[in-house]
Amino acid sequence: MKAAVIIPARYASTRFPGKPLAQIKDKPLIQWVYENSLKCKGIDTTLIATDDNRIMEAVAGFGGKAVFTSSLCKSGTDRVAEVARLIEHEIIINIQGDQIVFDEVAVTRAIEALKGDVPIVTIATPASPREMTDPNTVKVVCDKDDNALYFSRSPLPYTRSEGFWQPLKHIGIYGFKRDTLKTLTRLRPSPLEKTESLEQLRALENGIDIRVIVSKGNFFEINTPEDAKRFIESWQD
Repeated sequence: MKAAVIIPARYASTRFPGKPLAQIKDKPLIQWVYENSLKCKGIDTTLIATDDNRIMEAVAGFGGKAVFTSSLCKSGTDRVAEVARLIEHEIIINIQGDQIVFDEVAVTRAIEALKGDVPIVTIATPASPREMTDPNTVKVVCDKDDNALYFSRSPLPYTRSEGFWQPLKHIGIYGFKRDTLKTLTRLRPSPLEKTESLEQLRALENGIDIRVIVSKGNFFEINTPEDAKRFIESWQD
């Protein structure tokens, strides 16, 4: 089964306009994500999906491959699905355009899971106490087979007794079987999805399983200019 990484990149970010082109050391952010994606084993194609000519030009400048998508896409998943319709790969991996650091081994594990009977896969990592109370950090709980039971911005689960569950932070990297991605983007936004503003809940509300790969690797997502500054300051050559 052939696998493709598709990286959605939007210029008009509310919290960080022009974020994909933000200079991180000697490269724009989107180039770091693209080049790190090339390191993942089992990937046949890596593409950037964008609706902005400035990003298209930047990608061409560093020798990457980009596909121009509609400005009407409501989410990164919709943008990924639009590009997925143009290629024949059976496995689609969605790595966010601001995920500057991620565990490539976990992505490879996601690809392997999708070669079986898993329709959607995503990644989680242990959550700190601070992250558990942060509404910008999405938490996830799983069943005994590592399928997601629920995602939330609230602390999840409520810890009345400690020592039974490792709190998990959801990482916004997804893998889809091609047909599942097509089905998901045709479904209407669901009540819990709209309540929490978490599109992965659409899958759960419609009975589509999401397998969770738990990784102890490093991840860093740049959402704001402050995140970019903090990342650069912590850089170790």
